[in-house]
Amino acid sequence: MKIGLYLISFLGLFIACTTDDYTETMKPNASKDSQSISYTDLRAVLDADLIKTPNNISLLVKRANLALENYDYSVAFSDAAKAFRLDSTNLESRLVYALSIINQGQRSVSDIRVSQGHFQIVVSQDQKNTKAMVGLANTYALQQDFELAREWIEKALVLDPKFFDAHVLKGSMYKVLAAALNGEKESGKLSKMYLDSAIQAYSRVSQYYPDKAEIYIELGILFQQSNNEICVDHYYSAVQLDPQNIDYKYALAYAYGLFNQERKAMKVYQEMQELDSLFCEAFCQMGQIYQKKYMESDSALNMYRTAIEIDEYHIDAYVNMGVIYEEQKDYDRAIRSYSKALSIPLEQRGPYMSLIEFSGIQDLAREYADGIKNKL
Repeated sequence: MKIGLYLISFLGLFIACTTDDYTETMKPNASKDSQSISYTDLRAVLDADLIKTPNNISLLVKRANLALENYDYSVAFSDAAKAFRLDSTNLESRLVYALSIINQGQRSVSDIRVSQGHFQIVVSQDQKNTKAMVGLANTYALQQDFELAREWIEKALVLDPKFFDAHVLKGSMYKVLAAALNGEKESGKLSKMYLDSAIQAYSRVSQYYPDKAEIYIELGILFQQSNNEICVDHYYSAVQLDPQNIDYKYALAYAYGLFNQERKAMKVYQEMQELDSLFCEAFCQMGQIYQKKYMESDSALNMYRTAIEIDEYHIDAYVNMGVIYEEQKDYDRAIRSYSKALSIPLEQRGPYMSLIEFSGIQDLAREYADGIKNKL
């Protein structure tokens, strides 16, 4: 009997090991004061002050750092670049300029090298600047020079053993190295060693910063990759810290389903629907559970139809509907569902779905469709 596709595209958001794994560690940590006030309110105060004194370097640097903390990279780059142009001898403006360069979405090899040069200047003039050290380590990691990256991370940790960015970057590097070797028979032990090192690094961060939900997510992903059910506990911790974060809830619900805790998974998916009725993955995953665990085809079809109403290009829902129709010997509807999956343009694939994954699902739909053509 054919089985539906288990959706994994969302987890790709967390698991995908690209160079962006490093840059996420480089945003300055929010201050205690700023955590209790919204970004919009803090920006408004700085905006008003900068209207009065538009060339105030201190204010530009402050707003650039605030923007980095809140992922507002265009503002960060604009303010940092201006501050640096106004006074290139100012180490604070040079540092935030380097950080804003490295966090650009369309960062080039040249950008990495430019930011590396700025970090080197800051470190040479301020040999205890741990933020610059980790920034420098980040540039080496982005260029795959992990030895030098580790050296600079360790230098920063000697000065500040609990430095958040240093530990996270260290864990990210081990995670990338483990993923690069995963699947290679000759390198299996080394890959596991890197994975264990990544877990140790993130575990240390969770001990130092127990209120950082994103660290529990990272740990959950790593344990899930190891097929270790303890991942559920880490996802649960993240949800407890940030109960309104629908992505964290999705990770928890998916893990519940993965480790045969379907009732708990369904409860979390329902919570997600209450938070965001347009989050189609919650409906599709519930359809999976109805289809594969409870054998309730009608309930599964209702979930898939809802997912398609939200996203008409939801390829997984079409293929899974086709599987149900085929099992019901409703071959006309089955072939139409598979055809719908095959007609989805590449550019309309889900935001977290890779080209390889999308092509694989379409190949499966084609295989299923070809298998029932003689039954029509």
